[in-house]
Amino acid sequence: MKQEVYRFAFEEANSELKEIVGEFEQLRLRKERIEKVLEALKPFSEGNSSEVPGTEPQSYSFQQTGNGSYSF
Repeated sequence: MKQEVYRFAFEEANSELKEIVGEFEQLRLRKERIEKVLEALKPFSEGNSSEVPGTEPQSYSFQQTGNGSYSF
């Protein structure tokens, strides 16, 4: 009887661990995408808009799409 309880607890913990690992991987990929965007926007945030002729500060908004990514 005890062995069944332990096995059930182990299987539940293992299942939760797999979910956590999956969520962690999604967050890691999301972090990488954000870092790439920040790196691409870095020249614009340095305060030297004169380096890019004809550009002026603009306002952007981000919206989360249904699949968890973001769009402008």
